Amino acid sequence: MTRDRSPPAGALRFEFVRFGAVGASSTVLYLAAYAGALTLGAPFGLAAVGAFVLSGVYGYTMHDRWTFRTRAASRAGLARWLILQVSVLGLNLLALWGLVRQLGVDRLVAQVVILPLIPCATYLLSRRRIFATP
Repeated sequence: MTRDRSPPAGALRFEFVRFGAVGASSTVLYLAAYAGALTLGAPFGLAAVGAFVLSGVYGYTMHDRWTFRTRAASRAGLARWLILQVSVLGLNLLALWGLVRQLGVDRLVAQVVILPLIPCATYLLSRRRIFATP
């Protein structure tokens, strides 16, 4: 029989709030970097990749130390995080391409439309696959 090692429901609520706070600040950082790169003339794909890397490093550090309080960063954890981030980046770029190139949505508006989907998927996968405690 497998023992459930999840934190109590109250602790999960606060964890989710911390995740949201880190996600919100990461999103602000992402949008600032993305908009700044667009202003400097970068193509939207390059702007998205640069902003994603910056916010991804910030997010891993904050989630490890504060959200999930594991403070046990490891090569394996970092590798899983990078795989997750690259996967999410790919989905983000594909959605951006579809909205911008196929539907004619403004580049910045397209990213704002996509953003709510990214944190939800990232939280669920992070909780179970990256910052899970044994």
